[in-house]
Amino acid sequence: MKCWRNILVMTAAILSLASCDSDNKEGAWDSMIWEAEAQVQKTDGIYYVPTDGGTITFTCYNYSAPWIENAESGGNYYFPPREDNNFHTITADWFKAEIVGNKLSVTFDSNGNDQARPLTLEVTAGDIFYTFRFEQSAKQ
Repeated sequence: MKCWRNILVMTAAILSLASCDSDNKEGAWDSMIWEAEAQVQKTDGIYYVPTDGGTITFTCYNYSAPWIENAESGGNYYFPPREDNNFHTITADWFKAEIVGNKLSVTFDSNGNDQARPLTLEVTAGDIFYTFRFEQSAKQ
């Protein structure tokens, strides 16, 4: 009888040591860490894109497979083609965003308009989100 009691006490002790860390709260994901691969003008959290367009590539250093949640520009919303199970690409008439692995590439066409074009792009890796803000210069 005493042997069984010792086994139960030891089992309880082992289970308590193997329980989850109480400092790691559910849903407390680390912030995404992104860095542009080339020098790009950034002020107040906005990446500035030249009128001629181009591609800006970012690398995520702490999540290996993020995907695109949505994009918004001037009240227009864009979504990946989820019906095709493609959460890694958004293609619009003047920009394309694509994630391959941990790399995000955003390509802008030339802006022939006389107004700047804003773009907000939201990416996710589950319960963590990151928002990129861009502004493409207007035609001079």
